[in-house]
This record gives sequence, structure tokens and C-alpha cells, in this order.
Amino acid sequence: MATYFGSDGSCKVVTSGGSPASLGELLSWSITMTSDTVDSTSMGDTNRTYVAGLATGTASLSLFWDPDDAAQVDLVQRDSVDAEFYGEGETAGDTKYTGTFIVTSVARGATHDALATLEVDMQLTGALTIGTV
Repeated sequence: MATYFGSDGSCKVVTSGGSPASLGELLSWSITMTSDTVDSTSMGDTNRTYVAGLATGTASLSLFWDPDDAAQVDLVQRDSVDAEFYGEGETAGDTKYTGTFIVTSVARGATHDALATLEVDMQLTGALTIGTV
């Protein structure tokens, strides 16, 4: 079984039309894919049956806030961004997830004994592509 060390992961974003740029100070990312189910149970059936419905996805980013990082500056609520996610690195053969997302939430925070943070949530629009570098 292959395992990966999380520190090899990365994420690149760009507002539509530019070139992807790596997000600096990235702490973590996650992508969650879900599918609707549609009830296909007929009268007389004794158990419910379903068929697969529409698929959707969301992504979340957690970073140390760096207002000088151009890629972080691109993460503005309601903007559309193209994103690339790498879980194992960016060398030939590594897995890459790509898609277009709408930024739905941007939260910045700070405490007196820690670095300032940036938390971003995004909604996938269209399909998530899973490929390799």
C-alpha cells in the first residue's frame, strides 16, 4: 500500500485565464466529492432503490495568511478560480486534481500567540479531473 507524507502536497490557483501559481504558506487542503441519489422505488416494492444523481464537490484550504502572496490575493469571495491540487508532489506520475471553483468563503484570523491564518472554502463548478503530472 502506498502512503504519502502530507508535506509533499501543494495547491495552485489562478483566476480564470492566467497561469497557475503555487499558494504560499499552505497548511492543508481537502476536496470532498458527493453525489445525489434519486429514489427509483416503484409501487409494490418492499425496499427502496436509488439511481445515481448529479455529482458535486467542495474544496477547503488552510494557510498562514500572507498578504504579499499573489496566489492568496486571488482568493476573493465570489470569484471563479482554476485550481490544481497535488497530494504527493509535483513530479512525473504524481496524482493531480484539477477543476474550476467558486470561492464561497474567505476567513482570516489571528491570535496573540500564533501566526495569522486564512481559511478558504470553494464550490466545484463542473467536473473534477483526476490525472497525473
